[in-house]
Amino acid sequence: MHKDSLTIHLIGNAHIDILWLWKWEEGVQEIRSTFASVLDRIEEHDDFVFTSACAYYYELVEKIDPLLFGRIQEAVKSGKWYIVGGWWLQPDCNAPSGESFVRQGLYGQTYFASRFGVIAKHGYNVDSFGHHGNLPQILKKMEIDTYTYMRPGEHEKSIAKSLFQWKGIDGTKVMTFRIPPNYNNASDWGEGLKAKIDGLRDQAEKESIPLMGFYGVGNHGGGPTKENLRTLDTLIDEDDSIGYSSVGRYFSQIITAEGLPIVEGDLQFHAIGCYSAYSMIKRLNNSAEHLLMRTEKMISVLSAIVEPEKGSYKIMKESWKKVLVNQFHDSLGGCSIPEAYDKVIQSYGWAMESADTLASLSLQKLASRVRTFQSGTTLLVWNPHPWKVTECIDINTVPTSIVNETGDDVVFEIVPTNSIGNEYTHAARVCVQAPPLGYAAYQLNDTQSRLASEQLRSLQYVRTTTNVIEAGTFSCEIDQETGAIVSLRNVINGKEYLGPKGIRPYVVDDDSDTWSHALCSYRGKRTPMQLKSFQMVSSGPVSTEYEVTYQGEHSLVVLRLKLYQQLDYLDLSTRVLWHEHQKLLQLVIDTPFGDEEINWKTEIPYGAIARPKNGNEYPVQRWSWIGRKDGVGLLVINDGVYSASAEEGALRLTLLRSPIFAHHEPAHPRPDLYPRYMEQGEHQFLFRLIPQGGERSGTNDFGRAALQFNQRQQVLLESIHGGELSLSSSYCELEGDASLIISTIKRSEADDGWVIRVFESSGQEARGILHLRWLSISKQIVQNSFELQTYFVSDTSKSILECNLLEHPSR
Repeated sequence: MHKDSLTIHLIGNAHIDILWLWKWEEGVQEIRSTFASVLDRIEEHDDFVFTSACAYYYELVEKIDPLLFGRIQEAVKSGKWYIVGGWWLQPDCNAPSGESFVRQGLYGQTYFASRFGVIAKHGYNVDSFGHHGNLPQILKKMEIDTYTYMRPGEHEKSIAKSLFQWKGIDGTKVMTFRIPPNYNNASDWGEGLKAKIDGLRDQAEKESIPLMGFYGVGNHGGGPTKENLRTLDTLIDEDDSIGYSSVGRYFSQIITAEGLPIVEGDLQFHAIGCYSAYSMIKRLNNSAEHLLMRTEKMISVLSAIVEPEKGSYKIMKESWKKVLVNQFHDSLGGCSIPEAYDKVIQSYGWAMESADTLASLSLQKLASRVRTFQSGTTLLVWNPHPWKVTECIDINTVPTSIVNETGDDVVFEIVPTNSIGNEYTHAARVCVQAPPLGYAAYQLNDTQSRLASEQLRSLQYVRTTTNVIEAGTFSCEIDQETGAIVSLRNVINGKEYLGPKGIRPYVVDDDSDTWSHALCSYRGKRTPMQLKSFQMVSSGPVSTEYEVTYQGEHSLVVLRLKLYQQLDYLDLSTRVLWHEHQKLLQLVIDTPFGDEEINWKTEIPYGAIARPKNGNEYPVQRWSWIGRKDGVGLLVINDGVYSASAEEGALRLTLLRSPIFAHHEPAHPRPDLYPRYMEQGEHQFLFRLIPQGGERSGTNDFGRAALQFNQRQQVLLESIHGGELSLSSSYCELEGDASLIISTIKRSEADDGWVIRVFESSGQEARGILHLRWLSISKQIVQNSFELQTYFVSDTSKSILECNLLEHPSR
């Protein structure tokens, strides 16, 4: 019998890591065996209730064992099996993009509704290593009312009560429960479990609120055992304020609780090492997310012009699911065994190749219908963003001239490629402009794959004698002794954006384990890498490019700097040849702004947050801004670096770490064997530094700049032919405030219309006009600070309606 009001709600669960200290295949088997064991306990015990999340796990069981799946459906229907979470699985809750979090809920909730007739009302990420500050809004907009988590624990983040109101960056609140002391543990079977429940009773009395008490064997699966249930039956007989329950029943009892603490922003820290461990996987994740978003936008807006590939939308959904599975907290967090990552790398490859093929075929189909220039070669440039974009690109050919659609000459220069031979050793570098979410064309005359001998002689570079790089609005200076980039100066107004220590790679001693347990910052010995050489790569009317090489004890960093005549930023390409152990690599960017007068802001999923400048490591996404309160500062964009700190006026980007794979303190490796260290070999990171404040030195559209950097223009060289399409066209535009960003355009899950997702990225009210030109409709929109809004256009109407993240009509 259930008592109406409980002090301790007993939550039977089985946390299952699909991979971690084992491979995916073993994790799948553990899901099956755990679910079967749980169903046996349900049949044996009248009051036992099981709580479980992760739609992906159910889908696997459905595919492998339909009979077992049918038993689960019956248990859900009877109320003995309680579905929580609503997401595809329990991901890392810092690193994925905002759109990845949306897809977790969209695909998870859609699956639960279709197979069980329910959606989860209670968010559930019990093992994730921290939780970003925009989750409350995302949860609420996927019809999830509460949130349950465990990390960071009481020893890592002080909160007055286990139950509190979590307030996100947009002001949304969600009732949240932190699990004390853990979600499950293999030792909590008999006496250990009794002691745990006794401790929870004391804590509930101290906090003056009911608590949930989680039990069951987990991580490698297992679930509640017979001994667990015998122990709990005895405790319940002795105290009827303890009872078998579910997450839903708990929140139903306390939903009207008053006087709860309010916690604002992120829930951090736990395992800061997971922000940077296994950087290759993190960069694959970033590349996959942006490729999928770019491709979806493209095939959606071109659907009225060119026939999409058969099954395109299904392929995109399956590609997203591959990425979502790879975002599992132990996978994207970089803390699994090396053998587990073979599957992860294959899955990212499958998703990216599938999306890239769809995008490439779509561009080819579009190009085949464009009436090209009737002489020379036509360069088609596709812009994936709903605003006009000017970017510098390298074309794998060398023309004698380039002209735009109106016949104006376009300046270009010849630069070396990575080919060392007789052909394709040089490319044409040119700045091209394309209209919003559309294409433009340029004419290339007399293209050739090799240079004449006199052209080659004119491009032979002698060893660089100057350490000053100049192009357009900005100049850079390389310190000839240290190699640090000690100046980034606006030559028009004289404003300096780098401090005296400049930009330089540092190697930092790091003897922590894979997770960097118990750390908030990296305070080991910091050793600047030493200058080996610097050399001009190329210089012309479009750009000036230098290469600086730094030497560490066992490693090299090769830094390419690129300034442009027409574009007001500095691009950095960082190639790392890493052979260090128990160390980390940081790219340090020193600014001229005093620590007291500066702010540090970073992107988080579909938003941004201010960070303390205390040297602690924080999760970051595609951009960081460091600068004065009056807006003068430096915007730093990256292509997949998720860890950074700020202190003493400097931004420190943690590029990679080399602990031992899956090393968990206090264990130590065998001294007679050679352990496997992380990150050994070659890596590449890309950065863009955009000065802010002052004449011609950038704007405040940080989110747009970061998307533009990570979702590059697509280009195609096309031969002469006729066609019904013009040399340029735009299919979608978002006019108005630059902080409004379209992140997603996709086919609806019901295949009955189009979904457009817009977010406000700067933290202030914004207004704009949404032009869906491929549908011939427009709408004025207003969005509040950091508001995430989803719009729906039905195939049968010409109106743009608001909907939630599950694509249900907004209430």
